[in-house]
Amino acid sequence: MNTVVFPPAAVAPPQSLVSGSGHYNFGTYTGAIPTINPLDAAGTGLFASARRRIRDVGLKEWEAFQLGDDDHFALGAVYNAKSLGLLQVLIVDKQAATISRFETKLPSNLLDVARGLDGTVSSGEFAGLKIAISNEFSAGSLTVDATRRATALRPEMDLHVTGAVDRAGHLVIVHPFNDTSALYSHKAMMPATGSITIDDEHLGLADGRGFLILDDHHGDYPRPMKYGWVTGIRRTAAGVVEGFNLTANQIRNPGVFNENAIWIGDQVHRLPAVSVERPDGPWGTWFIRDRSGAVDVTFTPTVQSTQHVGPRKALAEYYAPYGWYEGTIEAEKASLTVDGMFGVGEQKRISV
Repeated sequence: MNTVVFPPAAVAPPQSLVSGSGHYNFGTYTGAIPTINPLDAAGTGLFASARRRIRDVGLKEWEAFQLGDDDHFALGAVYNAKSLGLLQVLIVDKQAATISRFETKLPSNLLDVARGLDGTVSSGEFAGLKIAISNEFSAGSLTVDATRRATALRPEMDLHVTGAVDRAGHLVIVHPFNDTSALYSHKAMMPATGSITIDDEHLGLADGRGFLILDDHHGDYPRPMKYGWVTGIRRTAAGVVEGFNLTANQIRNPGVFNENAIWIGDQVHRLPAVSVERPDGPWGTWFIRDRSGAVDVTFTPTVQSTQHVGPRKALAEYYAPYGWYEGTIEAEKASLTVDGMFGVGEQKRISV
């Protein structure tokens, strides 16, 4: 293995995402940023109000989650692309390789993505589907409530899960696309308790086996927005949460600025930049590696999921398979074998 160059260690967070001077506080942080104020990057003075409106239209915002136990894996989001909104809960049976979909597109003004993670809620309700993600970081909790009422053609769904934020490891990034635009993301992995029910069938979470990933996300993405991403998570026999996040995106200087890391309990260990290769397309095996060999992971999809928009996928081309991981990840002070870990990947290109 070649010499590994790891990114700088994460540091304590600033008070705000954007400083009073209108500049992003670029860096990688160990905890929540209290004030998430991306529109303040428009600055002040003449035409500031118009510049804020323009920035808001271009800002992609979502609060998402992945959660589950040994048998099931769920992904959900309150997603605001400004041109449209999306409410989504997808529940995968790992062994049966089946997926239950509860999702709806809606006007973006009918949902709300929180800016900040203390005393806030990301929520939306449309076409019988309701999602609320309640952020109570000062109280040490994050709660996901999702319901869809039954009809003659579709089942009822109830999901109520609480994550233990006070037992989580946190990775918070403010990384530059350029000098004036940024990707903010707060990812945390934690133990969780709760329930998932479809019609009268109780699917989870099994006692002592539940886990939850938070993904709070606000980005001034270039157009088209594109990236490759994989994540996986489990709890060990001792109940410890283990997981990883690996992304190849449009960030400048990914050797310094990236959101690649492993989680072991409440500890987060940063990793080098990676590439995501799919020689047989999104449904074939994925290969996620860095140049030195510290990251050597394969992802084998077993469940397909897509979300395309526009003629010939012109506005959005999105593949999100679920499946199994194999391989090893070597951080500077920890390592993780991911054999038998389950998760999700994304291949995304969005122009709207």
